[in-house]
Amino acid sequence: MNAVKYPNGTIINSTPVQLRKHETDAVERMYSRDVLERTTVERITYMSDGLRINGYLARPKAAGRYPVLIWNRGGSGDRGALHDLTAFLILASTALWGYIVLATHYRGNRGSEGVEDWGGEDVRDSLNLVETAKYLPGADLDRFGIEGASRGGMTTYRVLTLDSRFRCAIVHAGVTDICSMCDEKKNFARFCDQLLSQFTPEEREAELKRRSALHFVRQLPKTTPILLLHGDQDRVIPLSQTEAFAAELQKLDLPYESHVLAGGGHVALKDGSYREIDTYRKEWLERYLSVG
Repeated sequence: MNAVKYPNGTIINSTPVQLRKHETDAVERMYSRDVLERTTVERITYMSDGLRINGYLARPKAAGRYPVLIWNRGGSGDRGALHDLTAFLILASTALWGYIVLATHYRGNRGSEGVEDWGGEDVRDSLNLVETAKYLPGADLDRFGIEGASRGGMTTYRVLTLDSRFRCAIVHAGVTDICSMCDEKKNFARFCDQLLSQFTPEEREAELKRRSALHFVRQLPKTTPILLLHGDQDRVIPLSQTEAFAAELQKLDLPYESHVLAGGGHVALKDGSYREIDTYRKEWLERYLSVG
């Protein structure tokens, strides 16, 4: 059967993840044995706009009815992509709290069909995971949250303008103004030039603004509170990206909370700031995705 005939979200394939010894040691060292014993992680392939997209599913082993969290990775291509170990470190450690967690590699990445669009049409690969949840036993379809880091923050903001059902959102070091990033970082400007090489300069600027939350903040739902997290030592995405966005949220009286992580860099698993981040994340998810 042609893949395009499958509805969005349909799970085409799933394979349980089995970690190697040095990987299980890393999970125990950074979290606990419970992550390994009380959760499961699967590599999944699901349908998104006629494309076969790869990603991950993490969930508690115990039967129950659980809220669903859509998790959006950062980076581009293999850089920043989830792999089996980080799926346990990031997704399963959250599933342990009592959530079903779904993550996409995006189109064109890690064996997924299509072409990566970095904040363009590939945001639908995140959005279509909402449809994937409908195929999962125990998924509470009345309790959705969404989360993203870096490029995944950009994805998260865009998804929020397309679907207002999310009870809460979390963004770590999110990109909010690509134009200012291009002005500050020459390497990033070259990346964007290559990404949007088919556009005229005027079209290119319009595309960058279309992907930048600072320019569409008024389109965000007033019913979805956003938790903003950013390290003050981040050398990849400037803290100013989050500060400027928070100022706009406050000006428009949109619900949010913001925390600056002292000494935090861009990759929380490397600098250890994930421990502080998890404290904020756990409380936020419990506050908005608890039963009732």
